[in-house]
Amino acid sequence: MENKFDLCIAGAGMAGATMAAFLAPKAYKIALIDKDFDFKDRIVAELLQPGAVNLFKEMGLASCLEGFDAQEVYGYAMLKDDESFTIPYSKEGNQIGVGVNSGLFLQKIREYLKTFDNVTFIKGTVTELRKNGENVIGATYYDNEKEDHFDIDASLTIASDGFYSKLRKVLSDNEVSITSHFIGILMKNVELPFPNHGHLFLSGPTPFVCYPISSTEIRCLVDFPSDIPPRRGPQINEHLEKNVIPYLPESVKEGFIAAYKEGKFKVMANQLMPAKPRKIKGVVLLGDSLNMRHPLTGGGLTAVFQDIKLLGDLLMEMPNFTNQELIFEKIKKYYKKRVPLNANVNILANALYGVMSNDLLKVAVYEYLKKGGENAEIPIKMLAGLDRNSMTLIKHFFSVAGFGAKNLLAENIMNVGKAAKIMKDAVVIVKPLAMSNLVNIDYDSLKV
Repeated sequence: MENKFDLCIAGAGMAGATMAAFLAPKAYKIALIDKDFDFKDRIVAELLQPGAVNLFKEMGLASCLEGFDAQEVYGYAMLKDDESFTIPYSKEGNQIGVGVNSGLFLQKIREYLKTFDNVTFIKGTVTELRKNGENVIGATYYDNEKEDHFDIDASLTIASDGFYSKLRKVLSDNEVSITSHFIGILMKNVELPFPNHGHLFLSGPTPFVCYPISSTEIRCLVDFPSDIPPRRGPQINEHLEKNVIPYLPESVKEGFIAAYKEGKFKVMANQLMPAKPRKIKGVVLLGDSLNMRHPLTGGGLTAVFQDIKLLGDLLMEMPNFTNQELIFEKIKKYYKKRVPLNANVNILANALYGVMSNDLLKVAVYEYLKKGGENAEIPIKMLAGLDRNSMTLIKHFFSVAGFGAKNLLAENIMNVGKAAKIMKDAVVIVKPLAMSNLVNIDYDSLKV
């Protein structure tokens, strides 16, 4: 095997494989490295919001969403006590999300990649980046079968080794914090109150969401509000029995209990990690290696596909991969332009989790969205990844808090303390998120 490539992609998960699929038709020589290319059953990357679907199609990859029972998603249902209502992604119905089995989806992308002779699949684990002085010139990987290390030379190395990235430590100054954990449960042959919708349940003390990932399967993600993962057995059982099952609609309860008793839980840490990359020649970060947010809003793939589309477009502007200075200029432009493009996704994901974990704000957001009109249409566009205006997001966030404070005072003037608290809590939630995502934004860069 030749070891000289235009691109070396370290990690063939959703970010790395999609990046390769976007660039493969341009005949670039691509080395795609992963420890294995087998099917993985995971609870991440299962919901594509409309913004993610649109980006995926713009990259010419629509066929990868076909042939494995993916499900169209038309909007969200909000459920609280005995009340419920739906918010469509768009009135005209021309914006849809897609629920997927993430393992099958990833395999479809990899199958597509195998049709290109210019893409080389390499089974191995990248152990270090190869350098010439301060510049990265490729990677070294360990082949488990041959029990040896091998070198790859590449004009550009893309580090996309995911959630538990080992390359991140030398390529960024990221600070990772765990906001909570999700307990993933798969319900089978259950009909949700509103078919082909995401469902956000607000009745109980902990938020949980459900959405279809196939014609017969519903994923349910239950929040466990701790940075320490729940222990399998009594701790998870008690949490579900006390904080989830009593608040489920009857149409869902039997299927949830059956899945719960089966005991096949998957636990995932919900991590917050603002992007703080170091600008180094010859290498760029992508996907969860670069930036993570709470998965409550399902915005992860919107952010990842936006980064892939942006970086890919910039790389395709170059005549070839021989000019290292030009490649470095494209990397710096990518890091700058991606900030405003993904700020809404990042802020909304963690802000909404903060809201759902706050009793006063949770009621406020439910009543605010229930009013419909712009109160619902604009927030759902931001959730869908169709509205990138961060100022609009901040405005509506504080409108929700003000709306809740006003309702509390209308209910009883003695609620002045609660009204003040709801405004204070809103500031506490959104201020650090805005500070970490809206720093030094050049809003002209939204015009990509």
